[in-house]
Amino acid sequence: MTENTTVNQINSVVTEMKMVELSNGRKIPVPRLTNKKVLQLVKFVAGDGMIIYSKFTDWRQEHTKVTPALDENSAQKKDENGNPLFDTKYPTVEEGVDFFLSEVPDEKIANLLAILLDKTPEETEEMDFFDTSLIIAEFLANTPIEKLTALVKKIRPKFRTMNRENQEAAVQQEAPQTGSVVPLKPSPQA
Repeated sequence: MTENTTVNQINSVVTEMKMVELSNGRKIPVPRLTNKKVLQLVKFVAGDGMIIYSKFTDWRQEHTKVTPALDENSAQKKDENGNPLFDTKYPTVEEGVDFFLSEVPDEKIANLLAILLDKTPEETEEMDFFDTSLIIAEFLANTPIEKLTALVKKIRPKFRTMNRENQEAAVQQEAPQTGSVVPLKPSPQA
């Protein structure tokens, strides 16, 4: 690859930058998935996100309907190895969003939106809802979410799931004091 090719690629990316028009007519660039944003999302996922994800997977499992797949004679279908087949109906995206909004505190949603929108949580809370929705829709449409999801699934096992009670117990647990050893308390971010 030549230097001119690289410059041309950069120029094409800059000129092809996606824009979104806000309700006041102003156009802003769609936020990009940067390393900083990925790191912030990983931190969110590793902390609060793990608790939310654990609750979501439990909810999704409870709201998934699995029924035997039946043929025209009402007998259960089988695969080529003779194993029974099932029809699975997962909750809809709308039901998932309802669950998310009912389970996640407002400040956590504001923090997540702040990461996605490159704003502070306070700025995010003051934004027009329609504008926020437009920006997020364009961000999702122009971001390889499948790759990001695959990455999160790959790194998720590296972090242990811990419920809120266990987190609080771990923070409150003090090391025994001996001699000149100063007990250290983990920070809430740890």
